[in-house]
Amino acid sequence: MSSNLLTLMQLTARRPREAMAHVQSLQLTSAVAWQVFALVLVIELIFAHLLGLMLGPVDVPADGALAPALALSPMLLGAIQGCLLVLMVFGLHWVGRVFGGTGRLEDAILLMALLQFALIVLQAVEILLILIFPGLAAGVMLFNVFVFFYLLTSFTTQLHGFTKPPLVFLGIILTMIGGIIGLSIILTIIGVTIPGTPPNV
Repeated sequence: MSSNLLTLMQLTARRPREAMAHVQSLQLTSAVAWQVFALVLVIELIFAHLLGLMLGPVDVPADGALAPALALSPMLLGAIQGCLLVLMVFGLHWVGRVFGGTGRLEDAILLMALLQFALIVLQAVEILLILIFPGLAAGVMLFNVFVFFYLLTSFTTQLHGFTKPPLVFLGIILTMIGGIIGLSIILTIIGVTIPGTPPNV
């Protein structure tokens, strides 16, 4: 099992579309796909908690109603992160289908699980680099953003059988912008204060 996972990570780094094709070939059921997704989310939360212990406490501004709760409750943070990832899964599936994609929902779930696990591995390497060469921190963060969008674009292109990655990337950006605007509107309606913004009078 560990050797198969290592091989999949190596394939993800070299030829991400082939890695996604391998995941699709497994033809996992929806129940198994969600279990894999949940397992990766738990691993990510554990990793984030260990990273927080290494870096020490973080100062949280008192002007945001949501920020202190997130800082004090890893479970709340994990729940919110999980919900956002689930929204991304359905967004990738539905938007891709609208534009003629052929990907299964089960494979969209596994896409997000594979992406998150690859980012966990990458982040572990980045932490080591930053500890050895602190001056690389900014460059490493930019590289992380590039890898995220590169892998997401490659995986989505393979998932839905698209042939033009630049258009897939554009679609991802526009979908994210629309999702952020929609989420901001919903949070405003239900009265959640975004850190750094003045409360309504």
